[in-house]
Amino acid sequence: MKHGIHLFNYSALTTAIQEFTAVIKEDPSNAQARLYRGRAYAKQQQYRNAIQDLEAAIHLDPSCWLAFYYRGCILRQVDPKRAVQDFSVSVLINDTWENFRSFLHRGIVYSEQCQWSLAICDFQSVLALDSSVFFAYLTIGLILLLHLDQYYEAIRQFSNAIQTDPLNVRAYVCRAQAYHKIHDLPNAVKDINRAIHLYPNKSKLCLLRGQYLMELKKYELASLCIHQLAEMDEDSFLSQPAQQARIQSFCQKQDKAIDCLLEAISRKPEPSMFVILGKIQMKDKKIKDAVRSFKKAMKLLMTSAKNVPKTFEAAEMYYLTGLCYMEQKNLLRASDAFNMAIRLHSNYPDAFYQRGLCRMHLRKANCIQDFNRALALCPSHFQAYMSRAAYYGSKGRYSKAILNCNEAIKILPDSVQAYFYRGTLKYQNKTFKAAIEDLSKTINLNKTCIFAYYNRAICYQKIKDFKKALKDYGILLLLELSKEISFKVLINRGLVYVALEDYANACEDFKEAMLLSPDDSQIFQAIGICCYKLHEFEEAVRSFDKVLKLDPLSVDAYVARGKLYMESGHEAGCKQAQKDFSRTIHLNPLCIEARICLGYNLEAVGKLQKAWGQFTTAICIDSKCSAAYDGRASVCLQMGEAFAAFQDTNAALKLTTTALRLTNRGVINQVMGYPSCAMKDYQQAISVDPNYALAYLNAANLYFCNRQFSQAHSYYSKVLQLDPRNESAIMNRAITNTLLNNTEEAKEDFEKAICLCPFSAEVYFNRANFYNGLKQYKLAEKDISTALSIQPNSALMYKFRADIRGKLGFNKEAVEDYRQAISIQDQTHSM
Repeated sequence: MKHGIHLFNYSALTTAIQEFTAVIKEDPSNAQARLYRGRAYAKQQQYRNAIQDLEAAIHLDPSCWLAFYYRGCILRQVDPKRAVQDFSVSVLINDTWENFRSFLHRGIVYSEQCQWSLAICDFQSVLALDSSVFFAYLTIGLILLLHLDQYYEAIRQFSNAIQTDPLNVRAYVCRAQAYHKIHDLPNAVKDINRAIHLYPNKSKLCLLRGQYLMELKKYELASLCIHQLAEMDEDSFLSQPAQQARIQSFCQKQDKAIDCLLEAISRKPEPSMFVILGKIQMKDKKIKDAVRSFKKAMKLLMTSAKNVPKTFEAAEMYYLTGLCYMEQKNLLRASDAFNMAIRLHSNYPDAFYQRGLCRMHLRKANCIQDFNRALALCPSHFQAYMSRAAYYGSKGRYSKAILNCNEAIKILPDSVQAYFYRGTLKYQNKTFKAAIEDLSKTINLNKTCIFAYYNRAICYQKIKDFKKALKDYGILLLLELSKEISFKVLINRGLVYVALEDYANACEDFKEAMLLSPDDSQIFQAIGICCYKLHEFEEAVRSFDKVLKLDPLSVDAYVARGKLYMESGHEAGCKQAQKDFSRTIHLNPLCIEARICLGYNLEAVGKLQKAWGQFTTAICIDSKCSAAYDGRASVCLQMGEAFAAFQDTNAALKLTTTALRLTNRGVINQVMGYPSCAMKDYQQAISVDPNYALAYLNAANLYFCNRQFSQAHSYYSKVLQLDPRNESAIMNRAITNTLLNNTEEAKEDFEKAICLCPFSAEVYFNRANFYNGLKQYKLAEKDISTALSIQPNSALMYKFRADIRGKLGFNKEAVEDYRQAISIQDQTHSM
């Protein structure tokens, strides 16, 4: 017996069996000999003989735990239920460290039967008996990771396994996968790096590291991993042409990838290889070749009855074919391909989504049904929500489109596309402030998103936050823009400057835009208007000339140029303006602005009847044109038809009440002899616009005429608060102060009046009166002499100087002034 055990231990199994057989012949009840011979038979894979000997050993010695253990090991694959019973009896007899393998093997059987909790209990029992068993830690970790989703506990078990065997690659890889599950990518990469350090030429490890680095958005490192993988010569890697092709494709070596697959297909054509080939051809923009590859794959899949099996694999081929047709803009064939994909696999969300896109491009309303179906199958389908938002947006249903963007953002909270489109929709919905919030979020996510800056600038422009609009347009012009976008930015920024009345900067932007589009007449029109506002009349005329050269039928250009000619104030300019307004009316007889401008032009040259006719025609064209009523009222007043002017001004006021019109009506009331009505109009004008200086001035003049000097003084002062350089107000207040005996204030006002109007004879005449009243005859004589030097043909002034000189004792000079006054008066009467 001892010799047999010795031979068994040294693996001389045949001789050992002979020795144990001899012992059994001499002593058939020797359980130990049966046990060892059974173990020897098991090692020689003579399992039937081994089972017989082990059963005999158990029969002879029911407490032999080893016999139960070894029989359980033999039965583990063929009869797991009996194997579990044998392991259970074995541990029942001996549950010490000697028998931890029974727990281990029973745990393996439970794992194979998916009884995870029982398996974990057995592996924990193993570890309780021997904490250095690496396999137990690893298996518990895998069960927790793959089947029970207990990732943190799995990490702890893998860490224990690594402590037990620090050089075991599998533990590092498993722990990396567990870290990946809890999105702890940095630690996952660290563990994969440790595994690669132990096995540097393992292609799968490099591939896994590349995947994790991609998810960490470390694209350069990920790309380096893939390139490293492409250069590997590992036999297992080279034996997988599909994997090798994918790697070469990632490295942008599409030709090598295609050659690799074609070589593999020539040896063994398989549908899956054709599909991979087609995908790489799609990536290489060889769309026709890709379609052929997918068709070959379908042909290989067809059954003997020439039918394509209803499998996802077949559906994917049609789906990919549909994508190719979409790339070729062949939407009908693409739609048919997606129909077939859906028919083969009815739960294919991407196929529904792409068919919805086809239908949307074909302007079919049922596209929305496909998007709905895609979302029902895959509620996290980001692009389906975005496409549904685009559909509702195209139909003007902005609120519903925004709701879909909200759902898309829940799926991808940092999506530039979703925030940008939602901002655009809110702009369309006229909720500009909300749009600005989304566009600002877009810019935070992508600092160079040109369209986000552009749309946000437009939103700021809409809410009249011009400073921020200018800032965004300025940022845009620092980025690399296309010619078209640069043109739009310059035009929009120019319009912002116009709104701010910064015509110089606006003009510069329009001129720069003109360099990008030299044949755009509207830009020259804008430049002309800016030059007009800057009083650069010649430059403005040249711009409008350019407009008319590019667009001879431009009504706006003729009107604008006509206004410029009228601004010149000389006769030739008026005639040229008249021609431009007449051409405009010839081009468009319904152009009211041209008729009103022509009416004012004719009024300026004294052709009142013709002017009245133009204003009347404008009113006939548009009975609600208040400007035409204003013009005709002005003409009527000059023609002495005060009541007609009154009626036209009333008609204008019914359309729009303004301080100017109320003031004009007040003037008409004065002319008609109704000062109280006039005062009411001036007061109403002031209530409409408290800063309208002309209403205060006319009211002050009326108070002055009524000898209400205190009220007049108050109103003249208000005029000068609003318009400090108003000559009439200063001179009239000076006279009022004179009448109110406010001597010092009167002196100050006359000084200001002379500073403003140094060549006004009237100012000097009135100050001479003032000094005469104060009996300061020398100063009075000096001022009246200055007045006569400016206006030498005034009989009244000569008479007044004669009176002053008489008071000064200059009798001879006084007589001469009287004679001069009589001479001028005689000449005037004779004329």
